Amino acid sequence: MKDMRRYFQEKRDRRIGLVALCSLVLFFLAGVMPVQAGVEVSASLNATSIPIDRAAALSITVTGTRSFEPQMPEVDGLQFHQRGQSTQIEMVNGAFSASVTSVYLVQGLREGKFTIPAIPVKTQDGILTTQPIAFEVTAEPSAAVVLPGQASSSAKTRLRSGEAEKVAFMRVTLAKEKSYSGEIVPVQIKAYFREGIKANLNTLPQLVGEGYVLQQLAPEPVQTRETINNTTYAVLTWDSALSGIKEGQHTISLELEATLLLREQRRRDPLGRSMLSDPFFGDSFFDDFFGSYREKEVKVASPELDLEVLALPQKGQPEGFHGAIGEFRLSVNGDPLEVEPGEPITLTMAISGKGNFDRVQVPELSQEDGWKAYTPSSEFLEDGGPGQGKKVFEQALVARDSHLREIPAVTFSYFDPTDAAYKVLKSSPIPFQIKGAAVEEKKNESVAKVEQVEEKVQAEMSGSVEMPMSNLAPLKLQSDEMTQAMVPLFSQRWFQVFVALLIVLLFAGTVLRQRTVHNANNPRLQRHHAMKHLLTLRLKEIDQALAADDTRGFLVSCRRAIQEQLGLLWESEAGAITLADLRQRLPEGSELITIFSAADESAYSGQELNSQQMQDFADRLRKELEGIL
Repeated sequence: MKDMRRYFQEKRDRRIGLVALCSLVLFFLAGVMPVQAGVEVSASLNATSIPIDRAAALSITVTGTRSFEPQMPEVDGLQFHQRGQSTQIEMVNGAFSASVTSVYLVQGLREGKFTIPAIPVKTQDGILTTQPIAFEVTAEPSAAVVLPGQASSSAKTRLRSGEAEKVAFMRVTLAKEKSYSGEIVPVQIKAYFREGIKANLNTLPQLVGEGYVLQQLAPEPVQTRETINNTTYAVLTWDSALSGIKEGQHTISLELEATLLLREQRRRDPLGRSMLSDPFFGDSFFDDFFGSYREKEVKVASPELDLEVLALPQKGQPEGFHGAIGEFRLSVNGDPLEVEPGEPITLTMAISGKGNFDRVQVPELSQEDGWKAYTPSSEFLEDGGPGQGKKVFEQALVARDSHLREIPAVTFSYFDPTDAAYKVLKSSPIPFQIKGAAVEEKKNESVAKVEQVEEKVQAEMSGSVEMPMSNLAPLKLQSDEMTQAMVPLFSQRWFQVFVALLIVLLFAGTVLRQRTVHNANNPRLQRHHAMKHLLTLRLKEIDQALAADDTRGFLVSCRRAIQEQLGLLWESEAGAITLADLRQRLPEGSELITIFSAADESAYSGQELNSQQMQDFADRLRKELEGIL
């Protein structure tokens, strides 16, 4: 009995002490916290898009006062539920400032786009209003994400051995268990956490084992819910790909590290009641306030997977094979197809499909004689899931021989894992024309015809004339009508003019041919033509991006134009030129450095430019690049 009396006496003393402490703190704050110079109000929503089965948190924060009263609006299709209020007090250089935040849950009753109107907030300084907030309510997300080519199995999903006892587990689904070295294998990674368990990810899923590499995962996984055996789980899903790098049998798994927040069980009094179950502390607010959590570091791992990496067959491997594995298509085109002597042709080669694009190299010309080929540039455009997209190569070609009439075919070889065979793609030759070559051929044909005429005349003049010695006609006393004497062809004026004209044409054709050969064998002139041609193409792209107000496309074209011009000027690969190279080799303060830096920042931060800024960049870039031609 004495123990029970002592227990309740200690409990009453703790309660009185707690109330006194709270009163003292409130009295201290009321006495020392000065009235704020101004009151400010703001509102924020923690999501811009929420599924119809979930809610978002709306926070209304008032700074400079200790009490306020928001007047929540009525919005058709939305419901607001108040969740509580919190106060934050800060002291800076002896001065106190306070802010009070009220939290509401916003739940959508139907799909659509909504706007929370300006919320009037009644404070000691009058009524203030928040800014309107726009967001969208979407359909309930699918409970499962299915790999391409597989049927959904959410209705038949069952907990596997050992999963029922765990608060978190991981599953890994592979498209195939046997793959060739370097082949891209789609993989889906799912981490399951029991609903109601608060968890923070410390790492992304990581590969454990040798023989494979895992493509980089997206930092934000797809979040869904699944119900398995009448238990609801919060599911995080990553779609990625594995690639085998070492032949043979391998055992791998995936794991991630997370911190779980687990509620501690309350202590019980000797009568079996909760220590916080008396009338004063029985309210749910105090229940949440005094409720405590403990952190538990866990490692969530998937079951082990037994996989095999196969070696690529040596038989039938074509020349020029660089390790590309998958299913690919090839398209090729050239521009322009009518050029001046020494002017470059841009050959664009696109390889699309799915596979290991990191091993896809530039297609090779089937015939290189008579051509000068420059280092190509490349760009990968992702389209779809892991390993799907298109890789585009652009290569400048210059015809050294004026008699060439078509761009030779290009070939690309790869290994098809479905058919387990090597395949070679080959384009068709592309006809083109060198402007001076056709005129030169016509002149050569004219000269050849003149030479044939001269040879025929000389043959007739050199022939002997035989005079008959018998059967002579008798002499006549009266003369017949006089005939004109025969004049040789070479002594006639029209023939002499014709020959002189042919000689002039022959001389002009010889000079033109020498000029063509000189241009084709002059690297400096070829480089100038290539720079001029590529600059024209890029400026056209820049003007198109300006007209469409496409900031990303504009800056990508500017960056590409700088790389191509400096790559030809410095005789280095265009795609390898970076901002550090520009700062090292160009004068400090160069406009090219400024524009290149802006393009890099946009690629990483998504910075947008307005129309005036893009026009200013375009004018400065045009001036700088035309100045180095």
